[in-house]
Amino acid sequence: MYDPARGFPQVVVELAYADPDRAVDWLVRAFGFRLLLRQPAAGGIHHADLDTGGGVVMVRRTGERHTAACSADHTCKQVIVWVPDVDAHRAHAEAAGAEIVQPPTDKPWGLRQYLVRDLEGHLWEFTRHLRDVPPGEWGAVATA
Repeated sequence: MYDPARGFPQVVVELAYADPDRAVDWLVRAFGFRLLLRQPAAGGIHHADLDTGGGVVMVRRTGERHTAACSADHTCKQVIVWVPDVDAHRAHAEAAGAEIVQPPTDKPWGLRQYLVRDLEGHLWEFTRHLRDVPPGEWGAVATA
C-alpha cells in the first residue's frame, strides 16, 4: 500500500491534531478529502490517511511523537493542495465553517490560490495552475 513504485506519493504530509477524529471528519467534509485508512486506538483515531485527489495527508494525535511546532497555533505549518476549481473549493470550505485567511487571488507566478485555516490552526493553501510564467517575470531566478 505505501509503495511509491505503485503510485503512493513520494512526499506525504503528516499533521498532528489534539482531536484527530474531529479533524478527519472536518477535513473530509470541508475540503472534500477521502478517508483511505483509519487506525483505531482507545479513545479514537491513532492514525488516518486522507486522499487529497493527488496526494496523501496523514493525521495523528498531537503528542504521540516529538514534533517541533513553531507556535502553539501551528502557523508555521502550511499544506499546499492542487484543486481543479479554487473558487468552488473555497465556497465549499467556507460553507463548512473554514476560516478563509486570504480569498482566491491570481498570483503573478501563474497560480490562483486561496488560504484557509482549519479547526486546529493549520494553514492550507488550495491552488490551481493558470499559466506558465517565466521566473524572471515575477522576480525569481531559476537556478536549474
